[in-house]
Amino acid sequence: MSWADLVEERKEAHGGRTSPVTCNFYHLLDVDKAYSVSFPQGCFVACCGASHGWLVLVNELSNLVLYNPFTTAMIPLPPITDFACVKAVYGSGGKLDHYLFERDRVHGTNSLGTWFYQKAVLSCCPSKGGDYVVMIIHRDSDWLSFVKAGQNKWQVASTLPVSGRDRYADCTYHDGRFFAVTFHGMVEKWDLDELNGPTREIVVAARRPGRILTRHLVSTAWGDLLHVGAIFAPEYPDGVKFQIRKVDSVGCKKVLQTDLMDHAMFLGLNHSACLPTKSFPGLQPHCIYFSAPWMTETFDWLCRVSHGWGGVRTYDLKSRKFERAFPFCDQKGLISPCEVWITPNL
Repeated sequence: MSWADLVEERKEAHGGRTSPVTCNFYHLLDVDKAYSVSFPQGCFVACCGASHGWLVLVNELSNLVLYNPFTTAMIPLPPITDFACVKAVYGSGGKLDHYLFERDRVHGTNSLGTWFYQKAVLSCCPSKGGDYVVMIIHRDSDWLSFVKAGQNKWQVASTLPVSGRDRYADCTYHDGRFFAVTFHGMVEKWDLDELNGPTREIVVAARRPGRILTRHLVSTAWGDLLHVGAIFAPEYPDGVKFQIRKVDSVGCKKVLQTDLMDHAMFLGLNHSACLPTKSFPGLQPHCIYFSAPWMTETFDWLCRVSHGWGGVRTYDLKSRKFERAFPFCDQKGLISPCEVWITPNL
């Protein structure tokens, strides 16, 4: 799904939008055809995640909602004012006027959420009535929070030091637990079912980040948790290489192409996926399908990538080359992501 056109429209209009939003859906096997999908009025200002067929959308009040574009089901999540760093300011008549971020930074009600949330993932599909959990990376990629099904308050699990240089890059749900990884490579495992609150275990310690562009955690069908890093590599054809390692109790071990067993990976704002190409005809084996996530922490490296960055691309692990998956669907900037992979789940 791409909402790049929506972003351009808002720039030209110099303001918010209250009419229903329409986004383009594209299919990998028919890249020349776009499907227009409309969203209910007020529920789509930005998107920060896709899990189990559900989108995690930012609405016009900068709150998050779960929305299934195939069934039109919607589930509101707790408001942004749950977080101590955000205060709502009301005007005459008691109408919400704007937000104060960190006490002195003024933001419009529909603009704060466009950058406040970096990524969101779900533990399972809400359609099945299960005890799903939503985990988000937010604020300045330095907070990790979650909410369980039926709860009406966000719970902050972790806050990285503002003065520090490390930030969260990705989170995922694997083997009954949430995992998170930072730009410096620290991998955390979270147990959210503890009676005294969430507990954290550091599985992999942080280290010098090097020329890292972004990091992802990928849960596989055969039980492994993979750590995939995009690295600035000017010696490669397109200036980028991907490094894949297996996360285990003793750290990370390098994964060979043959270890992927003819699978393809989908990385980006979505809940990262590793799919068998035998079950999905048309997918390229040993290939990474990549849509750019939030990567503000590595902006200096991004500017050096020879063929630019952003948009939707494929990366062949054998030839080490990037190709645009949708040549006409190109992100105009490096900061705000405008695309997300969706796996339908009815």
